Amino acid sequence: MPFQGFDLPDELKTLSDTIAEFVREEIVAVEAGVPGDARSIPAADLAALQKKARDAGFWCLEAPQEFGGGGLSTFEGIVLTEQMAKHRYSFPAPGGGVFGIEPPVSLYRGSPRQIEQYVKPTIEHAWSTFSAISEPTGGSDPARSIRTTATRDGDSYRVNGHKMWTTGADHARYGIVYARTDRAAGRGGISALIVDGGTPGMTVTPIAVLRDHWTNEVRFDDCVVPAGNLVGAEGQGFGLAQEWLVRGRLRYAAQAIGVAEESVRIASEWAKQRSTFGALLATRQAVQFAIADARVKISAARHLTWEAAWDADQGRDARTKASIAKLYGTETGFAVVDAMMQILGGMGMTKDLPLEHWFRGLRVSRVVEGPSEIHRFLIARDMLGAAALGRTS
Repeated sequence: MPFQGFDLPDELKTLSDTIAEFVREEIVAVEAGVPGDARSIPAADLAALQKKARDAGFWCLEAPQEFGGGGLSTFEGIVLTEQMAKHRYSFPAPGGGVFGIEPPVSLYRGSPRQIEQYVKPTIEHAWSTFSAISEPTGGSDPARSIRTTATRDGDSYRVNGHKMWTTGADHARYGIVYARTDRAAGRGGISALIVDGGTPGMTVTPIAVLRDHWTNEVRFDDCVVPAGNLVGAEGQGFGLAQEWLVRGRLRYAAQAIGVAEESVRIASEWAKQRSTFGALLATRQAVQFAIADARVKISAARHLTWEAAWDADQGRDARTKASIAKLYGTETGFAVVDAMMQILGGMGMTKDLPLEHWFRGLRVSRVVEGPSEIHRFLIARDMLGAAALGRTS
């Protein structure tokens, strides 16, 4: 059936409102007591918030029910992500881990042993994980840029190579590493392997980046991985990675929409209280227009994102619509937060407010999960077909 617009089912609307209240009353309340120069919610506070979220039934809502999650659809998850993101430390993950941690989705296709050893414990105990795809040779075209190899050696694989921008690898329990098991097979030669944190031969070096949550460089030097840690069959790694692209891109769009909307709320409250030259900021046409433009952009981004999520749940190919949503959503989120910081003036730059954190996180979001330029190319290729690749047919 076609996308029906914005009338949410009562149950989903109630859940969204309840999560919004939880974020406001629990997460934001805790963050208010965290020093402005902190990079995340302190571990003890995070654990306490996770318990409250679990007790409230908000735990791993998008993970499959058979593995211990909530089993929500893509559309339902996207709606809730907007609300989960409305707090300071919402980057890179809405909720900052408060609502649980899902395993790398490739693992949902894993063997029964892998499900029991990795998937279910990750959901139950909020294990930190990582996914290692990008390399110094590139990240936007992993099918061609992956040079890391995994060579079969008896009952093991020997992994050698170099990964970049691997968030979470410095403290993860385990992760998925995408490596070539067949150098001549193109994307069909890429396989997915589970690598436990601390495995000999794996070296992790943090990389300080713009956002508060840093990423990592990971090197593999004859890193021995059991053959039983191969996810799926050899050569299926790229296909497994592709499965999470739509939902992953839509999450980034929804996250951007959520923080943009919250930044407008904060700036609007400020404009109704702050006076300059004898009049409230709310009376200034420049401020009114900035807030009005933000409302329009957020509404458009939400429609694009929800429509793509709806199509995905109907089993349609939503890849292009997900690219549109990710491109427009993250670009809009960044522009809106920037405009609201301008309204707030000096206050918008302080760490007393969350906008500077969102500003930095959104700048990163315009690059990760496919930079804006890649999504423009994908959209154009969908429209122009072979001609976009310089071919006549």
